[in-house]
Amino acid sequence: MFTKPLTRQPIAALDTTKDTDSISRLLVAAAINPRFCATLLADPQHALQAGFGGERFPLSQTISDRLVSIRASTLPEFVYQLNEVLSSSPCTT
Repeated sequence: MFTKPLTRQPIAALDTTKDTDSISRLLVAAAINPRFCATLLADPQHALQAGFGGERFPLSQTISDRLVSIRASTLPEFVYQLNEVLSSSPCTT
């Protein structure tokens, strides 16, 4: 029998809704514009900073760091690696 009351421990959760939206828009921009795609593949940091068509891609620092670490020569390879780095370890706040 338990004699201690159950208490809830605070859990920090990372809201990735905005990141997911930005990543989706980033990938669509790369898919429809060969020049932006080439920039994303060659220099992801610059692609994030420059944006596309006046649109920015705001990402949390954690997700941004993971995205700019990707080195790929094709968009499908970039997407594959992005999936790998995002699912390989949990995001922390």
